[in-house]
Amino acid sequence: MDNKDFFFIDVLKIMPDDIYCYIQSPDLEDNIVLGMMLPTEYDYYQCVHLDKNNKDRFIERLRNETVLEYFQSIEIKKDSILLFEGYDGIESGKISKNITIPTWFKKKYKEDWDYTISIDW
Repeated sequence: MDNKDFFFIDVLKIMPDDIYCYIQSPDLEDNIVLGMMLPTEYDYYQCVHLDKNNKDRFIERLRNETVLEYFQSIEIKKDSILLFEGYDGIESGKISKNITIPTWFKKKYKEDWDYTISIDW
């Protein structure tokens, strides 16, 4: 655990591999992150596929740049199943009840303040 990491980076660390991040960020100008994005069936979302090979690269970019402040909303899915949703810079969010939340995450962030657990998905 890195106490300097942002909430969303820590969320990515507890997610499984081979996930899809649907990102709404119309003002984003970071060419590296934009280069990772794929079009989606939604007009307002672009998608980043995070597998073992590029998840660390994506996290490192978020860690070193001001990219997150441009994220208006994000949904993380695996096999079309929603695992996380966050809004407005992704400083908090809702995590799937099917994600095992490690102790280090629970110590760093407070449930019902920094994050909630979905009762539906």
